[in-house]
Amino acid sequence: MAQVAEGYVAEAFLRDVRARAPAQLPIFRSRLQGELLARLLLGPARELAMLDLAVMLRTDLGSVMREVDRQARAGILVLRRTLAGRLVQRNAESPLYEPLAHLLMLTFGPAAVVAEEFGRLPSVREVHLFGAWAERYEHVPGDQPTDVEVLVIGDLAPDVAFDTAQEAAARLALPVHPVVRTASQWKDDTDPFLREIRTGPLVRVHPP
Repeated sequence: MAQVAEGYVAEAFLRDVRARAPAQLPIFRSRLQGELLARLLLGPARELAMLDLAVMLRTDLGSVMREVDRQARAGILVLRRTLAGRLVQRNAESPLYEPLAHLLMLTFGPAAVVAEEFGRLPSVREVHLFGAWAERYEHVPGDQPTDVEVLVIGDLAPDVAFDTAQEAAARLALPVHPVVRTASQWKDDTDPFLREIRTGPLVRVHPP
């Protein structure tokens, strides 16, 4: 049985010659694999339908089902059949769960997604995480965060910040709340909000 389980784990993580490995961490066989696992292993525990996952990841249902089946055989995910279809959730009892979740947090988690979405905007000078996710990245123990708090430094219109946050939220399946301040406001020590968040963990995600 141990050899069979090891074989399933190898199948789930070995690089597929047909799938380009993501630059973030080449041990994942594809970007889809990394983002799918991140949606299920990070944040609050949840059970998702296959179609919901496909919409969330902006890919086809067949690809999602094949990837979920691989991870279920490896014991990382748990499948449940219902009349409406199959539902999937993480297997928190797996010995792989905690180390894999840590790798995913660093490579496909909020820091990576927020940096990618906001970092492409030329008017953005810096992007920081604060609040609960910043605490997790700084190894402060606590519950799984249910939203992502982002500080954006630059000359960014509120509607652009909102739209960009929505893009990040769609990828993370978590609400993303941006707070925008100009560079001069960031340097100024008179803003009560900035003074408050500076008292806790603040993780810069852009520029790296």
